[in-house]
Amino acid sequence: MKDRLLFIDTETGGLNPDKHSLLSLAMVVWENMKIIDSQEILINDGELCVTKEALAVNKIDIEKHKETAISPSEAIEKMTSFIGKHFPGHKKITLAGHNVHFDANFLKVLLSKNGHSFNSFFSHRIIDTSSILYYLYLSGHIMQKAISSDEAFDLFEIEVEGRHTALGDAIATAKLFNKLLDLTKK
Repeated sequence: MKDRLLFIDTETGGLNPDKHSLLSLAMVVWENMKIIDSQEILINDGELCVTKEALAVNKIDIEKHKETAISPSEAIEKMTSFIGKHFPGHKKITLAGHNVHFDANFLKVLLSKNGHSFNSFFSHRIIDTSSILYYLYLSGHIMQKAISSDEAFDLFEIEVEGRHTALGDAIATAKLFNKLLDLTKK
């Protein structure tokens, strides 16, 4: 394999990217079954529109978050620096993740609100481990329906350091992708 992928995960203040804040973005560079590098960016949009339900899941202490998170423009600068290092040139990056359209939608809003286009960085092609798992279940390659990340990590015995942190979940999803590739090789 020669393709390099960017696994992403986010922690957010809720479910609506047009309303709720993007609190953290994790990026994991994957190539040839290996994690090459990773970075997590904590973001403070100045409004921090969050729900109690979201904070109960991601366990982000919003006051501590305010102390360490950076502005959206600084976050975009860090993101572009990271992807520029690992994806040189103007080739559009293929994103990957678990239910990754959710994360991509928050990233689209972040970029759009700050004068950038999602499509200038990222391909329209996205790899979603949740969809792969559902296909494998429907085709009989796995017997247990394991579409959620919790179910998938349990089924494939993936230990997650920092569960429900963007970085912990992005790294675990890259490891899950490796397990799915191994499964389909058999």
